[in-house]
Amino acid sequence: MKNILIPTDFSENAWNASQFALAFFGNYEVNYVLAHIEHPDILPPAFEALNSYITGEMSPENQVIETLQNNRKKMLETSSLKTSNIVIDYIETSFIEGIKQLVNKYEIDLIVMGTQGFSASENKIIGTHAQSVITKIQCPVLVIPKNAKFSVPVNIAFPTDYNSIYKSKVLDTLTTICNLHNSSIKIIRIVNPKVTLTQFQHKNRGYLKGYFKDTTSSFHRVNHQNFQEGLQEFIDSMHIDMVAIIAKNLNFFEMLLFKPSVVKMSYHTKIPFLVLHE
Repeated sequence: MKNILIPTDFSENAWNASQFALAFFGNYEVNYVLAHIEHPDILPPAFEALNSYITGEMSPENQVIETLQNNRKKMLETSSLKTSNIVIDYIETSFIEGIKQLVNKYEIDLIVMGTQGFSASENKIIGTHAQSVITKIQCPVLVIPKNAKFSVPVNIAFPTDYNSIYKSKVLDTLTTICNLHNSSIKIIRIVNPKVTLTQFQHKNRGYLKGYFKDTTSSFHRVNHQNFQEGLQEFIDSMHIDMVAIIAKNLNFFEMLLFKPSVVKMSYHTKIPFLVLHE
């Protein structure tokens, strides 16, 4: 991984995500793009420029750029990176269109985003922007919850029902992330105790076993009727530091991030989620 995009709205969550990214990639040779995306104002740019000239105030665009520069300076102070390793960018467009432009412009390999955490009013774990990026942008996303603090990801959980044939691109990304810290992949299937694997599922399980033969990995089955509770128990018992999920598995997304049925789970407050795309 060479190019990392960190979208920022200058919030505490966004700053936490940037600090997590710096710690996660450590001294690896990567480049960061710290970017702010602002929807165009109703007032025309010419009017804003004239108003700034009359009042002597800094234009909104220059204020954003100055804030980005200050954030880059703080990131440099908390790392061993060079100034050339952190590029700043400011785009005036819709959020998703801005992300698309940035991903293409800088050939982004991974997007790192902060998220507020569970919203009782909306009954979901991640914010609207993070959800839009996950579902609309074909790029891996590392979602950092509000209370997540970096620790070396010794164990990464990879939930699966073995009903999908995973392409090598997805698994390559997961392997790359694991190799950064010699992490162990815990492939986990959470099911009703009475459910057994079909022939198709056995085949997919065998494929994963062969693919991860050179990576520290293990296969687990958790008997539980509630997916979220089963995952929480697994996270606690196996000391999981990160959860990796495939973007096309909408069922998992509904249960884990978009429409959780159990709000007492704590994994969404401190465990980063790595979302993989094919």
